[in-house]
Amino acid sequence: MRQPFCILVLVGDLLDGGELTLVGTAHSLDDAKLRIAELAEIRPGEYIIYDADTGDRVHVTAGVLKT
Repeated sequence: MRQPFCILVLVGDLLDGGELTLVGTAHSLDDAKLRIAELAEIRPGEYIIYDADTGDRVHVTAGVLKT
């Protein structure tokens, strides 16, 4: 079954050569948010959920970011 929601993580600083890396897919927006919560336990950060059907993007900051 097709999974139209792509989960991407921001690696580095996007304005300074950083990039988005695909870390998973999901069937729904809610499933993608749940997956990000799981991923954030080991890799907190900035995530993007991309809807391949509509082109919409949702930005999610997940977990505790260390500065």
